[in-house]
Amino acid sequence: MTLPSQLNPYAVHVPVTREGLPKPPPRDDHPLIAWEDASHADQWVDVDHAQDQLRRFDEVLSRIADIINPGVDRGSLVVVTGPRGMGKTTLIHQCIYRASRHIGQMGREADAAGISRPITRHIVAMTAGYGNNGRAISRDENGEIASAAVINANVREKIFATLRAHFPSLGLDPSVSEERPFKAFNRISTVLAEHDALLFVVVPHIDWTDQGGLRTQFLDTCLSAAQSRIVLFVEISHETTETASEALEALIPNDAVTHLMLGGLQEGDTVKFSQGAGPGHPGPDDAPPPAWQPADVRELRQACHAVADGQIREGRPVRVTTHDLDRHAAGRSPLHLPSLLRQSVRPHPQPGPAPAGPPRPPHQPGPTPGS
Repeated sequence: MTLPSQLNPYAVHVPVTREGLPKPPPRDDHPLIAWEDASHADQWVDVDHAQDQLRRFDEVLSRIADIINPGVDRGSLVVVTGPRGMGKTTLIHQCIYRASRHIGQMGREADAAGISRPITRHIVAMTAGYGNNGRAISRDENGEIASAAVINANVREKIFATLRAHFPSLGLDPSVSEERPFKAFNRISTVLAEHDALLFVVVPHIDWTDQGGLRTQFLDTCLSAAQSRIVLFVEISHETTETASEALEALIPNDAVTHLMLGGLQEGDTVKFSQGAGPGHPGPDDAPPPAWQPADVRELRQACHAVADGQIREGRPVRVTTHDLDRHAAGRSPLHLPSLLRQSVRPHPQPGPAPAGPPRPPHQPGPTPGS
């Protein structure tokens, strides 16, 4: 029996924002951007208690009347922290999707009451594109980390480019991006108020050469930029919850700052992620073998995508079980999925006693891939 053509339920379509552009093929690793592509909304899965973080963001939405009130003159800074590959960028875009639905409801309520809508449009400025790779705004022409001043200017230029696309008649002067941050964002806030608009800014993780001073200085600048009608999302990658707390200790407590924090995959997340693909996928009794543990959400999606692709090529219905994933992981080269099997590190046996000599320095791990 020949099955009808199937689509890989773990593939993510890259949003096409301009008519006439070719539609790129779906990918096995791409943030979900539900506010831009409605198909992404059904692919989001609550792993690592991400739904709890969205509820925390609801507190920002509950203060939206203050955010758009020029008398309050304060926006919001949302800092999203977590390990690399755990879906921080997707969580940011899910927050924006949630906000867009909230704004739509506000508009319908205003229409029903016969009053003008408080927000007529919302704008998203992605300072590093869909992938949210910090190198796009943090590296100079030599590939070295740029100064904090240059990075801040790059962020502002990306924002002004977005505003010029939405308000072409404004004739915004590009030199404004070179002004002091507070003055530049004050002008942005004024433009937004004139058009009853709300701006969401997405700022990627930046690998600062010193993880303390420059990062804190940058976050302080972002906080000063969070003026009326501006909500800034800043992503910070880390490996421990202690690092997440240290990154924000200089900013909290502050009513304008919200901290959303992701951790590692939790027990049952593997099955939950596979079930999120739709009916017919494994049930709770199909638990993963104890040896199998994906390193992060990115790797879990890539593994599910690869298994589903194989089933489609073989003409079988797509049903990715955790046993399939275990077999897939065992058959893949470590060069392809370096951390798909997270196992304890054991010393390699030595053929014999090592010759006398000075002790060798400990091995230093290489850089971790970006989020």
